[in-house]
Amino acid sequence: MYRPMELLRLLFCCVAIPAVVASGFGKCPNYPSMPKFNMTKFLGKWYEVERSFYLPELASGCTTLTFENTTLRDGAGRNQLEISIKSVNQWTGNPSVSIGEAIPESETSSIMAVQLQSRLPTAIARLLPGSGRYQVLYTNYDNFAILWSCTSFVAVHADQIWLLGRERDYSTEIRKKIYNALEQLSLEPERLFISKNKNCPSTL
Repeated sequence: MYRPMELLRLLFCCVAIPAVVASGFGKCPNYPSMPKFNMTKFLGKWYEVERSFYLPELASGCTTLTFENTTLRDGAGRNQLEISIKSVNQWTGNPSVSIGEAIPESETSSIMAVQLQSRLPTAIARLLPGSGRYQVLYTNYDNFAILWSCTSFVAVHADQIWLLGRERDYSTEIRKKIYNALEQLSLEPERLFISKNKNCPSTL
């Protein structure tokens, strides 16, 4: 059971963390769903290759995201996906696993609502890092995917970018293609950091 003071601290973190990475004034940009998005092709394991600054991932490395189909449907009849996020703390060497559900807006939408499992009340768990609205802006399914999330506040918005790959790194040609796509979307590649992917356990 969480005490009122602990809940207040958690709520403060939920508000303060995005504020640290606010990247612009006004509301979040509105990107349409990727045309003809094929969720079946997108399923499977992805490695985090690059990302923008994201405080909850400051010590994380060797991060993988796995999307799998489930037999469950939500109240609107949409398929639920199971998502598992695995990483290693680069300071302690301890592994971490987060499990959750992702619900696409429709069968052909690249926009999904993600809810990670938590012991906290649902109203608070939805505000925690990792849960929220995510969008696959662009992918070729075989090599790379651009994953994006954004939250609007009173006068600013905070967004994060993750570049995912089927391998832990890209070829120069693929990276150039991704950066060009980001620039067309007015997202600066200069914001990105190379993810920590050295000496990763074979189990990730």
